[in-house]
Amino acid sequence: MYAAVKPLSKYLRQKTVRIYDPIFILHSKYTIVILLACTILLSAKQYFGEPILCISTNKHTEYIQSYCWTMGTYILPSESNTSTGLPGAAFNRSGLQGLMARDQQFARLIAIAEGVGPEKRGVTKRLYLRYYQWVFMILLFQSLLFHMPSYLWKVWEGHRMAQLSCEVGGAIIREDTYRTRLHMLTKYFRSKFSGIHCCYAIKYTFCEMLNLLISILNFWLMDVVFNGFWQKYIHALAAIPVYDWQLWNMMTSRVFPKVAKCEMFVYGPSGTPNVLDILCVLPLNILNEKIFAVLYVWFLFIAMLSALNMLYRLLLVCCARLRLQLLCTHLRGMPKPHVREVLTTAGYGDWFVLMGVSVNVNPTLFRELIEQLYTELMEERAAAAKRELPAAQVPGAAVPQQPQPTPSSPLAEAVPSVRTLTLMAPTLNLMGSNNEIVSIDRCCDESQA
Repeated sequence: MYAAVKPLSKYLRQKTVRIYDPIFILHSKYTIVILLACTILLSAKQYFGEPILCISTNKHTEYIQSYCWTMGTYILPSESNTSTGLPGAAFNRSGLQGLMARDQQFARLIAIAEGVGPEKRGVTKRLYLRYYQWVFMILLFQSLLFHMPSYLWKVWEGHRMAQLSCEVGGAIIREDTYRTRLHMLTKYFRSKFSGIHCCYAIKYTFCEMLNLLISILNFWLMDVVFNGFWQKYIHALAAIPVYDWQLWNMMTSRVFPKVAKCEMFVYGPSGTPNVLDILCVLPLNILNEKIFAVLYVWFLFIAMLSALNMLYRLLLVCCARLRLQLLCTHLRGMPKPHVREVLTTAGYGDWFVLMGVSVNVNPTLFRELIEQLYTELMEERAAAAKRELPAAQVPGAAVPQQPQPTPSSPLAEAVPSVRTLTLMAPTLNLMGSNNEIVSIDRCCDESQA
């Protein structure tokens, strides 16, 4: 049996690039593995023998078994027992002696099996077990339903996360690869891909919503196929904590009876029909009752998780502070105001892709990526502020000169012209010869005279 189920364990191995959250993994991986393992278990004939065994007064046993397997078996529902004159609440095997004194027929019905006993043809209600031959097909169909959202997201995702986190997911990265990938990631997130990222996040949210809808659809499907499964089986599960196995057997037999009835017509030599009342044992229901007890709890569990996950997703879309806090958990040691500045220009889609990258790349590289985005954002803001300032307020700018009055202007006419004298002082060469110094003194004396 382990050899038959072992290949399914490969489906549970964690991938190098993670594109699903834990709740999505419960839907798309663990549920499918559980359903496929149950399918293999039910189809293993060597462990549970023939799926149906029937006894009858007729000698053709194999023919009768094939007939009942093909045409189906039935039980008498507990609701029809009120025709015996006893209330439905008295349907309890513990009071068999008291029932024997009141109604022999009803006591016989209880004594044989749950839902098996004498009936009046055409009057007594019958509950046909249409699912018995198709349980493994139902489980296969459920596994396909739960696999559909993950397959859809894998197609829509388009290996984007694998390309963004390529070669930098390990703990040790080569220096040249580290720098190259850091530059490429910085350039990618500085580009204007907000619309693409928003569409990316919306598609993932749609797949999560599909998980919840499939869980609800699965409730309806099981209730229809198994004749009120959810309402009846809750009483069976309630008997487990108190160890009331008598109640367990009675309630599970209403959904998965181990013994059932079958009816077949045999025509005599003159054409008169004879009805054969056949009693059949259904061995697979011994396994079905336990498998679906586990599935009952599991389906309720993942449905509640999906509903809570949708509320959580809605909260993330509406609350920017929560998104900031979640991103800071992946950036230990980085100032929170820096992260806040990076997210001011990022929408929900950009944050969603950043969170996906943080899970799949080296933590040090991701922290340096956010620091690089913060640095470039501050440089861009400083450059934009410098362009917006007027030229007069910019240090080092040329101050415009006042216009000089021209001769034709009134100002020039009001101011009389003054002859300016320019005195050219002779240059003195202190390193010159003595003759040059004497000649300069002589010129000064003559000018004074």
